[in-house]
Amino acid sequence: MKRNARALLAGAAALGLFGAPGAMAASSEPAEAPTAVDTRVDSERELEMLRTAKVAPLTPEEALDEQHIGKRVRWAGGVYHVNGTCLTILFARSGDHGEPRWTPEPTYQTFVACGPGVYDPHLVEAHTNVTIIGEVTGKQLIGMGGGGSDGPAVRIEKLYRWSDCLAGDESPVCKQGFLTAEPIAVD
Repeated sequence: MKRNARALLAGAAALGLFGAPGAMAASSEPAEAPTAVDTRVDSERELEMLRTAKVAPLTPEEALDEQHIGKRVRWAGGVYHVNGTCLTILFARSGDHGEPRWTPEPTYQTFVACGPGVYDPHLVEAHTNVTIIGEVTGKQLIGMGGGGSDGPAVRIEKLYRWSDCLAGDESPVCKQGFLTAEPIAVD
């Protein structure tokens, strides 16, 4: 009987039947951890930020022209190689939210994106799909597969990691979203 009365009182308080509308009594129970709804809202907010970034509609090939130095771009692709703070990325066309869209016709374009620090090697390694927002800073020689050619260099403002894990997998290596680079330790 007491349990039912408590449930009724809690329901009435939640409906705002006591005191100010929507007011609830303080609880001694610990605050709840973020819910799946909170996580989904954060994820949707990040995707919207990625989708609506003010960027120049350039491809890496077009960005080789000196007139594009200083332009802000959003490029997607797969990490080919990590070298300290720099990533060599195989360019892919972008989907609606800036995600890499791998097509049967490869772009054969690469670029180097360098950040202010290093990314967690469990989250950013060869074959990781990413989208970067950054500024074209020039060009550099990119050596791949025994050869090399000039490719654009970009200073990373934001790096978004796309997860290839199955839905519902909560493993830390399944993180999808913006990543923060960690400063390089100086000895």
